[in-house]
Amino acid sequence: MNEPNWWELLSDPLPGRVQKPRLSGLTMVIDTGIPLSMLTDLLQMAADHVDYWKFGFASAGVCSAESIRSKVSLCQEYGVFAYPGGTSLEIAIVQNVWQPYLESLWRAGIRVVEVSDGTINLPVYTRRQVIRAAKEMGFTVLSEVGKKEEGTFLVIDEQVALIRGDLAAGAEYVLVEGREGGESVGVYGPHGEVRVSDVDALANALGPLSTRLIWEAPQKKQQIYHIRRFGNRVNLGNIRPLDIVALESIRRGLRSDTFSLSLPQDDSNVIGKGEQSAVAEEANADGPSRPVLWKQNQSPMPKKRVSSEAQRRPQKEDPHRLDKPGAK
Repeated sequence: MNEPNWWELLSDPLPGRVQKPRLSGLTMVIDTGIPLSMLTDLLQMAADHVDYWKFGFASAGVCSAESIRSKVSLCQEYGVFAYPGGTSLEIAIVQNVWQPYLESLWRAGIRVVEVSDGTINLPVYTRRQVIRAAKEMGFTVLSEVGKKEEGTFLVIDEQVALIRGDLAAGAEYVLVEGREGGESVGVYGPHGEVRVSDVDALANALGPLSTRLIWEAPQKKQQIYHIRRFGNRVNLGNIRPLDIVALESIRRGLRSDTFSLSLPQDDSNVIGKGEQSAVAEEANADGPSRPVLWKQNQSPMPKKRVSSEAQRRPQKEDPHRLDKPGAK
């Protein structure tokens, strides 16, 4: 019988992680131009933790056709949905080729499309027309709310109406803009701090529909916030390729940032509370900061050995002893 590996002995401190294929706890990775060899290594190691692989902005246009085809094929092999960022479709809409664009995506084996207006002013009617057309073709449609211009934040009432309308038109999920940096955009401040009031307002206004949001959260502190706020089934996007494993660890409570959530709040239940080993007691005799350099049941300092001859040798009398007979 094979003994378990050391990592197999540990269960997730935060239970409930949903396995693929899943509808919640989605992770979308943003690819801004990594080599095919790197994608191969990442998927071989961590494909179970990735649901969507987005070719950021319109970056596919400056990569070789063969590399994009190979990436799409590789993602399909590992059960990951590859798709181009919403900026590509925005360009297609402006150039009035969005319908041939969708047809070309389908022929290329891409089954996810993102509909956004982060840069352009897209009439709501056209937005819904594109969503419905893509849905009818068989695409999984992701829409996005929020502008890409720095310092542009969400107008909550407008975004709530847009989100509800997109979902009703056929979008599966709605991305909340965060760009690849997560600063001064969407629900994030100039230093990447979460605008908590905006997140709360969106979540409260949408109610159960908030589970259909994918929060773009490229920074670790943003990922931690959303997982602490909504739990490990929250959908997160624009994750950097090298952060896949780190994010999955945060989701499962395998990093200090969220492991602490699984610990009992009453410190009387903490392991070892109220107990003290013999070694600790011995060390405390010399102060709490003294390092323990000896083993249990072993004296910290060896006793000085006295020879038998020295034991037999008479001791000299101290003339100043106060307890000797006649001492005053």
